[in-house]
Amino acid sequence: MDFGKKLIEVRNLKGLTQDEVAEKCNVTVRTIQRIESGTVKPRAFTMKIISEVLGFDYFETSNTGYDVSQKVRNSNRKDLLFLIKDLFNLKTNAMKKISILATSSLIIGFAVFILVSETKAQSSSGNEPNSSINTENRQCYVKTNDRTEVAFTNKLTFDSLVYIKSDLKTRGIIIYFKKIEFDDKNHLLSIDCYVVSKDGCKGGFGVGSLNSTNKNKRIGFCCDYSKNAKIPFHTGSLTD
Repeated sequence: MDFGKKLIEVRNLKGLTQDEVAEKCNVTVRTIQRIESGTVKPRAFTMKIISEVLGFDYFETSNTGYDVSQKVRNSNRKDLLFLIKDLFNLKTNAMKKISILATSSLIIGFAVFILVSETKAQSSSGNEPNSSINTENRQCYVKTNDRTEVAFTNKLTFDSLVYIKSDLKTRGIIIYFKKIEFDDKNHLLSIDCYVVSKDGCKGGFGVGSLNSTNKNKRIGFCCDYSKNAKIPFHTGSLTD
């Protein structure tokens, strides 16, 4: 009866069904059911097999005050450590393990990239990154109470784009960078993006050759909610 109760407790802690325990121990499901219900007294050999498979010592866990759940947690940690070590052992199932490791690396790398971008955006909150936001006499990023205008030029850098994206969000404007390319000086070379304004207006645009052909052009988007605005939302070529 005591062993049956311990079996139920450990099995539940490990999240296993009676069928799974039976398969792992190479016994019938009926045997597991009868042991747990207390209708049969298991043989010592059966108790030994079940204990080894589930990672607990019945005689040890039967001692007064012993935390069987802690024992199972320790066993689970050992199982996890073994799986991690085995994953890096390329002597068996090499291609499958390489595929798993490559996928995991890509996921981790993408997560780190997002984290770094968000960190840069937060650290620059309230402080525009140096003069890369500004051209000689006109700003790439113009903000007033009613008007927001962004002109994407070769003066912008990665930090500039991160700041602009973060600051636009606080103004209710969401911008999606679909494609971005920088030149060898880390200045914006081409961009393809999609913008959604706070009142639901949306539009996209793309521009390249910002260091040559389109160097002196102002292309981007404008949200103007002032009373005298002729066009409240516009994407593409911008006028002074």
